[in-house]
Amino acid sequence: MSMKPNISVLSFAALSPRYVPFWLLWIALAVSTLAMIYSAFVVPIIPDFARFSTIGMDVIALSIAVFIMPRYFVVGFLTSMLPFVISWRVAAIHGSFLGMASSTVVMLVYLALYVDCLVHDWVPARVSGWNGHLQWQIATIRIYFGFDMVGHFAEKLFAGIDSFHHMSQVFVGFGLSSGGTAVIVAGLCELAIAIGVGMGFLTRLAGGGAALYYVIANQYGRHFEDGFTWNNAPVGGWEYPMLMIVFFASFSIAGAGKFSIDAWLIAHGWMPRFLRPFCVSGQPDYVRVKG
Repeated sequence: MSMKPNISVLSFAALSPRYVPFWLLWIALAVSTLAMIYSAFVVPIIPDFARFSTIGMDVIALSIAVFIMPRYFVVGFLTSMLPFVISWRVAAIHGSFLGMASSTVVMLVYLALYVDCLVHDWVPARVSGWNGHLQWQIATIRIYFGFDMVGHFAEKLFAGIDSFHHMSQVFVGFGLSSGGTAVIVAGLCELAIAIGVGMGFLTRLAGGGAALYYVIANQYGRHFEDGFTWNNAPVGGWEYPMLMIVFFASFSIAGAGKFSIDAWLIAHGWMPRFLRPFCVSGQPDYVRVKG
C-alpha cells in the first residue's frame, strides 16, 4: 500500500497567507464591532433590528476568523467575509460613519490576506502553468460579483423595518400584490447567490439559479423593455442585467475553482459524490491523486 500523502490535502497548504498575521483581522473586526455597538446604542444611528444585524454579523465574522481561519484559511476567509460585508452594507445604509470607516479598514485587511495567499500560491500555481494563475483571476471576479449581491439583499433582509417596508412598496410598484413576501423571497434568493457563487458552494447549481433569478427579476423590473443601454430612461436598459446573467451562467459550465468551499470539501473528501456534479464539471486536479 502506498504511503504517499493525499495531494488533494497537500495542495491546500499554499492556500493560506504567509506574511500578514491573522491577529490584524481579529483586532480590526473587534474595533468594527465596537463601532457598530456605538452607532446602534450610543448615538444611535442604526435602528431596530438592523443594530443586531451589524453587531451580530461582525461577531460571527470575528468568531470564524479566530477559530476557523487559522486552521482552514479558504473556508474561514469566505465564511467570515460574507457576514462582515453584510454588516458593512447595513452600516452604510444608515449612514454610520464610524461603522463605515472601521469596516473599510477591515476590508483592507481581508484584501491583504487574500493577496498574501495569492502570492504564496503563485509558485505552486506556476507548475500547472497558465491555468493555475487563471484560477486566481476567476476567483477574484467570482468573489466580487457574488458578494455584490449583499448590496441587494441587505436592504431587504437586514437593514431594519423602514427599509423592509420601503422595498415592499417598490415590489408592489412592480405589480406584485404581496410586496412583503416578494421582498423576503427575493432577499433569500440573493443571499443564496452570495453563498453559492461568492463562497463557491454548489457553484454550478448556484450559477444557473442566479442567471434564472436575474432573468425573472429583471422581467419584473422592465429593463428588457427599455432598450440596451443601462442609463436609458426610465428604469435603464438590459445591458447590466444581461452582463450579470452571462456572468452567473458561466459558472454553471465548470464551477468555482480551487479557492472555494466546493474545492475544499472535495479535496478533503467531505462532498458527497452525488453532489459533485453541482460543484464541478469533471475530475479537478486537486482530487486527481489519492493517498
